[in-house]
Amino acid sequence: MIAEREVVLTFVLQLLAEKGVLAKLAFKGGTCIRKMFLGTPGRFSTDLDFTSLTEEQPDDLILELLQAFEQPYHGIQFEIPDKGWYTTSGGLSWAVNPVYRHEWNTGGDSQFEFQVSHRETPTLEIEVVQQRDQSYFTHLPFVPVEIPCLPLAEILAEKIRACCQRNKARDIYDLGTFASKPFDRPLIRRLVVLKLWQARDAFDPELLLAKFEDVRGFGWEDLGQLVRRNQDVERDRITVECVKGYAFLRELSPDERTLTQDRYQRERALWQRLSDECRAMIPERAS
Repeated sequence: MIAEREVVLTFVLQLLAEKGVLAKLAFKGGTCIRKMFLGTPGRFSTDLDFTSLTEEQPDDLILELLQAFEQPYHGIQFEIPDKGWYTTSGGLSWAVNPVYRHEWNTGGDSQFEFQVSHRETPTLEIEVVQQRDQSYFTHLPFVPVEIPCLPLAEILAEKIRACCQRNKARDIYDLGTFASKPFDRPLIRRLVVLKLWQARDAFDPELLLAKFEDVRGFGWEDLGQLVRRNQDVERDRITVECVKGYAFLRELSPDERTLTQDRYQRERALWQRLSDECRAMIPERAS
């Protein structure tokens, strides 16, 4: 049913865009990578991850979700069973698990996670991105909307942070997909340092690259249903490509190195300056 959920999530995004909910959020995570940046070559994902762009409390946004889900949407009925939310990531995010049913899936026990992070505001300016075309788009009763997203550089920086903090194979798999592609390496390195500083985690590139190199460092069963049945998960290739492709993380500037050693966040002025420089890097590199 993973392919079915892929389509259902497209309906969810369309509905929430029409109701104005997505205007308050920035799309990110694995589903965002597939739908907005890779399309069909990307792995499947079963949830929707966002960063909050407002100070709105979870209860208020849940109410908006409940209102959006009141009526069936193109034949799909959504609901939030317990009308409540729960915290994740040590209280830095909140989530709900809407269930859905439709004409050929009437059980009412299919669900997805809708998670919103409020741990930090985005460093870079939000981008409004057109969804990558999928073969089933021609059968949809609507034209898929553009969606506000974190820039790809910031999404990849969050994936690197995730690899530092947890052992989910989906994170290294996503990074492996981009390891040999062109992207702004100094910008991503800077973003990783800033994000781990905000999490009060010391960033050690050597430890991360060693973790990449050790195939056993990740729970590969995590990928079980997220790739096509005829697609092999080449663990050794992925780890080799990540070690090579993200070796640039070692090239810390003196200021970045200072932040990696500032676990108690005494260097807030430096963090702010480096954050401002990140935002300035975008037009400079595009000119």
